[in-house]
Amino acid sequence: MRAYVNLPENYQFYDDVVTDDAVTNLKGSVYTRMAEGEWSSSFYPLSQWEIAFEQIFYINKFLDIYKSVTWATDPRFSQEENKRRNNLHLQRLTGEAHGLRAWYKILLLQYHAGKVADGRLLGFPLVHEVITVTNNWELERNTFTDCVNSIIADLDIAIANLPPEYVNGDDNIVNETLGAVFENRIDGNAARALKSRITVLAASPSFAESGVVNWEQAATVSGNLLRDLGSLSTTGKTFYLNPLHEENIWNTARRNIRTWEQNNFPPSLFGYGRTNPSQNLVDAFPMRNGYPINHDLSGYDLDNPYANRDLRLDDYIIYDGAVFKNEIINTYREAVDDGINELETSTRTGYYLKKFMNPGVSLKTGSEVSREHSYTLIRATEVLLNYAEAANEAWGPDGDPMGLGFTAREKISALRTRAGIIQPDSYLASITDKEGMRELIRNERRIELCFEGFRFTDIRRWGLTNQMIQPVLGIFISLDGTDKTYEFGEVESRRYAPYMIYPPIPYKETLKYDIVQNSGW
Repeated sequence: MRAYVNLPENYQFYDDVVTDDAVTNLKGSVYTRMAEGEWSSSFYPLSQWEIAFEQIFYINKFLDIYKSVTWATDPRFSQEENKRRNNLHLQRLTGEAHGLRAWYKILLLQYHAGKVADGRLLGFPLVHEVITVTNNWELERNTFTDCVNSIIADLDIAIANLPPEYVNGDDNIVNETLGAVFENRIDGNAARALKSRITVLAASPSFAESGVVNWEQAATVSGNLLRDLGSLSTTGKTFYLNPLHEENIWNTARRNIRTWEQNNFPPSLFGYGRTNPSQNLVDAFPMRNGYPINHDLSGYDLDNPYANRDLRLDDYIIYDGAVFKNEIINTYREAVDDGINELETSTRTGYYLKKFMNPGVSLKTGSEVSREHSYTLIRATEVLLNYAEAANEAWGPDGDPMGLGFTAREKISALRTRAGIIQPDSYLASITDKEGMRELIRNERRIELCFEGFRFTDIRRWGLTNQMIQPVLGIFISLDGTDKTYEFGEVESRRYAPYMIYPPIPYKETLKYDIVQNSGW
């Protein structure tokens, strides 16, 4: 339960405001300081080291003792039935513990793996037993390969012991031990999705030299799961409005809250407007005809920049003149409350966050209304994008040598069709090579998974040092009568050195003993 309690359950968007996708209007934010140049081994606000190792400790402790516990004894049942109930409890708990341990190990790799001075690619110290004060705790970092193999081994145990989903059937004993009552715990499909995540990370340019996983293997892992999940949900792009949405593979328990909206609604709706999407991100959304805005055939109009855009722009971002909660939100200069830089709670970029905001929430004093929310840990679209990326790198846009029944192009086509791109998708059809498809897949990933915590890891696993340092841009709109003019300008700098592709080991860990630090830190 400790490991479950420490899973994320509130969207804070910290991983986004340290990238080119957003800024925060919270003055003195440690994440702004990190992004603008203060990042160091002793100042790393996104570090996962302490929380991950703490949860791994508790999981290891649990695995030490859990088989000695009688989990299910009921006098109404026979000895044989109670034995079966107990064994099914043990089966589920075995899977859960190993799956949760894999989750925290993945965090350690994402946020701390890297190259050291002698060129080795290292992960973190692997700990599979309870360490006490009498043990040797001066553990060396294991290789990246060792860590990936360890994560996959944990996930394979989880997959072997957990049902694909927690649903009820005709067997009451199974329902008691592996049924719908365990909604929101890690299940077999969640473990398979984590395997998709880690194999794509390991095959990526920044880690590929380890050789532990290649693109073909990563594509096969994601493709097999994608095939079993079935067709893409037609309403999945706004999955966040329904905690029970079929798009969700694993999410946290449902709660009636309004804190996400309190933090991010525009000030005219009584919010703090904390997370401000960037012009950089807005420019990544193509036109409704599927063409990037800088393409000759896009039809993009600088004097009407939000017309005929990808419908996901309306779903995820509030821009000047957008309607939200039946209110027109104006972000132009000097617009009351919501205008750019008008208040301390106003946007700094000309945009407010819409994704994950429930329009049924009210923050008005005396009329407060909360709505049901759930944090999505993994969803089907991530698996689709993992597959498309890996399949394109392994076999090109149209290869399917494993006989999965679909290609990278077909899955990206399904995603863009769901997004509302006008069909036929002429831009997608015009891409014939791996390089062009790679660029499109990465852009689709940026759009579709925006504000879900992927951008910080993605640009680093891709080795995009040029992207790391892109300044965050905003839009500055002037109103003259009914005419608007649009100017683009820098809102916040990004100061990252090339070695920062690989984040640091916390400095305080290096003070404890001679653990090897990543290069540059």
